Amino acid sequence: MKSDNASTLILASQSFARKELLSELVEEFIVQPADVDESTIRGEKPFDYCKRVTRAKAMKIHELNPDATVIAADTPVIVGRRIIQSAFTREQAEEMLALQSGRRVYIPTAVCVITSDGEVFEDMSKSWVKFKPLTKSEKDWYLSNKDNWYGASGAIKIKHSSIEALMTQVNGSISGIVGLPLYQTAKLLRRAGVEVF
Repeated sequence: MKSDNASTLILASQSFARKELLSELVEEFIVQPADVDESTIRGEKPFDYCKRVTRAKAMKIHELNPDATVIAADTPVIVGRRIIQSAFTREQAEEMLALQSGRRVYIPTAVCVITSDGEVFEDMSKSWVKFKPLTKSEKDWYLSNKDNWYGASGAIKIKHSSIEALMTQVNGSISGIVGLPLYQTAKLLRRAGVEVF
């Protein structure tokens, strides 16, 4: 799809949460998910991975829509130097909770905006949460509701208040943890000439 409207804003994501958050900043945009390889590169640092994948998403949709402004984001869950992917089975979610139990978990979100002129603007929110040591009954309670974890990186959906019962601290951007940090996003969009609010 190519846009003939230079003012078109495209969100390069299929995330409902990102769509919902972006709608708090701008009235009109379209959604066009970017299918890119999100494999890690050996020796790559987690924050570098996050920035690389985000830029790849934005660039792919920019190449398809050179007359539009494109925004993309990526929100991995990082435990130590390990990047945790999304949970699609209860077994995966249980393994992820066990890995995060009692630990500080980093949840950065990189944002990339590419204008129709090819200008690239990037930023990142760096948030973290601290899990309490989780008992089997606590994990079973959380996992019993599929909506809590299905399709979420690290089996964490901060919008579902259930997860907060398992955390001792939340630090940083809540909207960033959900998937699109509003402060950084508004700043980048303004730099790209997009009217915000």
